[in-house]
Amino acid sequence: MFSTSLSLAALALAFVAPSAVNAHGYIHNYEIDGKNYSGWLPFTDPYLSPIPSRIERNIPDDGPVLDVTSPDLACNKGGETGAKSVAPVTAGSQITFDWQEWPADHLGPVSTYMAACNGDCVSFDATKAKWFKIDAAGYNDKVWASTQLIDNGFKWTSTIPSELKAGEYLVRHEIVALHDAGQPQFYPSCAQVKVSGSGTQVPSGASLVSIPGLYTGFTFPDIWDDNFKSFTIPGPAVAFTGSSSGSEQSDPAPSSTHASSTHAPTSSAASHAASSTQVHTSAVTSAQESATPAAASSVHTSSTVAASKPSSTGTGRCSSKRSRRRGMVKRHVSHLAKRHH
Repeated sequence: MFSTSLSLAALALAFVAPSAVNAHGYIHNYEIDGKNYSGWLPFTDPYLSPIPSRIERNIPDDGPVLDVTSPDLACNKGGETGAKSVAPVTAGSQITFDWQEWPADHLGPVSTYMAACNGDCVSFDATKAKWFKIDAAGYNDKVWASTQLIDNGFKWTSTIPSELKAGEYLVRHEIVALHDAGQPQFYPSCAQVKVSGSGTQVPSGASLVSIPGLYTGFTFPDIWDDNFKSFTIPGPAVAFTGSSSGSEQSDPAPSSTHASSTHAPTSSAASHAASSTQVHTSAVTSAQESATPAAASSVHTSSTVAASKPSSTGTGRCSSKRSRRRGMVKRHVSHLAKRHH
């Protein structure tokens, strides 16, 4: 009996450990116009019967897209195909992206884009989209936007421009993690919404960008370098700046004006990072797109820690060559307090 219990415990740890150590992140829930919608839950939704109808396009897991030239950069792998549902939203209202967890050392910018589906989003191919930026934040007052997201309970809130013409749109939300110097990690997700209101404007010209193409010619910095002091947000200027909710967290870069997101920090920059462990269980209930998600029960604990250069997780996605990493760790540790507090 004792050996059987040990075997079961070891088996449970074998399943839990990869989730705890290698966890990255994805959007678990959307609050749109005051109503909750579950995101696509890649570790549970594919195994439910029937497969739930979501407003978010499928993502394969919690890992990143690494190739800036890949079509997967738009809406993640598999995201070129439409989801089954579309969420109604009023122009001028807010949409909140709830990640529920994000590694504190995965520092980087956060942005939200939209693209007109030119009809029905369910059948719209995301690789044909032309995107416009509705908010973005990078590195301001020595604090990364990803840290602001963590401090705000792993949430980020954007405003649908009040001037925007009614119709169906994709909303693309993304964190770019820059902890692995020379290999930025992109975490995009796309939700489908139907905008209503009296707006008549549609962005055009320089306000639009193709994805892939957004990061063409852009070099992400080595954030651990001693000379790193500022970050220019890539991409076009924010469209419809008149609809800004007044966030002051966007970088004062020529390519980016005031963001329309709200993400006020809830803790000081000196203790801004949190490490998280989330354990998914097999107890699952199906959540339809109009319900508060309960697709997977979880145990979630967090503690405040200082952000530091990560060690290898063994996945191959969060580590560059060992020689480069070893050479950078000593330099980072000596400047951690100066540059990240």
